[in-house]
Amino acid sequence: MPKKTFFRLPAEKQQRLLKAAHAEFSRVPFNEASVSNIIKAAEIPRGSFYQYFEDKADIFFYDLSLLRDSSKQDLEQLLLDTKGDLFKTIRIFFKAMANEAINGENAQFYRHLFLHMDFKNRRKMSPELMHAHQTEGFQFLMDHVDFSLLKIDKTQPNAVILLLHQLMNNVFQSIASYYLNRDTEQALTIEQIYEHFELVTGWLETGASVQDK
Repeated sequence: MPKKTFFRLPAEKQQRLLKAAHAEFSRVPFNEASVSNIIKAAEIPRGSFYQYFEDKADIFFYDLSLLRDSSKQDLEQLLLDTKGDLFKTIRIFFKAMANEAINGENAQFYRHLFLHMDFKNRRKMSPELMHAHQTEGFQFLMDHVDFSLLKIDKTQPNAVILLLHQLMNNVFQSIASYYLNRDTEQALTIEQIYEHFELVTGWLETGASVQDK
């Protein structure tokens, strides 16, 4: 997270620095991104950068957290719109996120993120309500999910978290598969990504085995 000095900056200077960082992380993967390029684009002294952020990772994960916060708001609104239908919510959320990650204004940023994603990135990218049960976001989910549609209930928060992690893993893996295969003979269309996501989501929702044997 930014240091307190960052939040004391005028809003315009904050945005200029974040815009420069986002552009750099969209241009190249995190490991190749340069603090010098961020400083140059933001037109600030090098020493000033370290008054606002600890290092490159600090500003990267803050940039990522801003995208995550937007995803959290979208997910909460969808949960309200679907009257608590978690699986319907995640299906709509996935289509919107996949389209944003592949065709949206942040597509290059997402491309580098998904191609070089590790567990830490994946966790930080997940909407906050998908995390530990003490968060406000998770409580919102527990209050608004229609548990009559699920085989788990409010007395099983750990089971809810496990289900959410599986659903979000499917979201990330589906989008990552698009980028991992994009320049190969196995390149996928966004429609195929939707199909793959729906297949796995269906397994999570109803199971993959025949029940009446």
